[in-house]
Amino acid sequence: MGLSPDSSYHIEVSRAYSTTWGIPENTPDTYQWRDITRIPYLYFWINARLLNLNDGNINEVILLRLVNVIYSLGTVFVTYLLSKEVLKGKWVRLMPVFLLTNTLMFLFLSSSINYDNLGNLFSVLGIYFFVKFVKSKLSIAYLLLMLIAVSLGSFTKYTVLPLAFILVILSSVHIFLERKKIKDIKFGKELFLLLPLTILLFFNIQIYGVNLIKYGGLEPKCEQILTHEQCLSNGVYYRDMVTMPAIEVNGIAHIIQMITDGERVNPVIYFRYWIWNIVGKVYGIMGDNSLQTTDTLKVLYLFFLSVGATLTFVYWKKFKRLDYYLLITFLFYVLVLFLAQNYKMYLKHNHMYLALQGRYLFPVISIGYVMYIKTLFFIKKKWLFSLILIPLILLFIYGCIPYFFLNVESHWFELNF
Repeated sequence: MGLSPDSSYHIEVSRAYSTTWGIPENTPDTYQWRDITRIPYLYFWINARLLNLNDGNINEVILLRLVNVIYSLGTVFVTYLLSKEVLKGKWVRLMPVFLLTNTLMFLFLSSSINYDNLGNLFSVLGIYFFVKFVKSKLSIAYLLLMLIAVSLGSFTKYTVLPLAFILVILSSVHIFLERKKIKDIKFGKELFLLLPLTILLFFNIQIYGVNLIKYGGLEPKCEQILTHEQCLSNGVYYRDMVTMPAIEVNGIAHIIQMITDGERVNPVIYFRYWIWNIVGKVYGIMGDNSLQTTDTLKVLYLFFLSVGATLTFVYWKKFKRLDYYLLITFLFYVLVLFLAQNYKMYLKHNHMYLALQGRYLFPVISIGYVMYIKTLFFIKKKWLFSLILIPLILLFIYGCIPYFFLNVESHWFELNF
């Protein structure tokens, strides 16, 4: 404990949920975690039931870590299924799985007690069922399964909502483009999927719909539920109110004025800082303790990222409609993260890297790896292909487990439950 990101928060909120079958009340013991009553709570509710069943027989930290490993194994497996739908060739299909399982932050997060692991699983499941829907003749079953997956994801963490939004939009676009096939759709047993979907939509509306109507946002501000003094016991709230108070940003005109007055840099300049920092937090470790990768390795990862971007531009005519859907999904999610989360945070706090986490890219990182490998195998010249692929493999191998053990501090291995 005290190494991986926010594990104490997740286990303590899970313990609070274990005291009831419903939603627990805020108490003096939970004030430090902010409000726990108006949040997406599927992850905490599942953890709570596991803790109830365990009843102290197994160390709770180890138990919940192992469950998170299972979630991430599911993410790896579904990434392979996704890869099979997009790529041809037995070994080619394994490459995105190789890249994912040699991404250090993904590996480290996988054994952490963190709702990102469950959210990532539902995210890649939603993407997989979307791909199956596009490749089918407007299969209602795959469309409903996609909606169930992203509804489970948004019931786990609100950051899945942008992914749900773009997948629904692209599904609607695809239905319009294939509208001649609508008359051939046959309804059968798949309509039973409407029942779990309806239940999940109810729970999502009960959270997000009520929050929007009652509190004016997807998540209420801490002081809208608790008092200011109670909220101050939370570290993030204390930071935002006391040590690094946020300023009010009022619309596009205010942002432009801040940029022209030299108070903030524009998004293009900020992107240079953003991409450099986030690469170190995807291929390094960012948590309660951190192990970021070296500048040399960052340069290498960015080089191969630029190679992928270049190949995408060069071979864009080789892409099928499904490939464009996946690229749009990936870029939309990254853009939302970049502008709505990270750049907005910078504008408010004048801090380049505040709340900038590499793990926030993981809901769509499988798409990135699948499309990267697809563009790489467009290369026909074997010498050029080998010149890119072999160093890429070596970089990912070294940059994961070997790099970790060569650079990790000894106190990380001390048992502290």
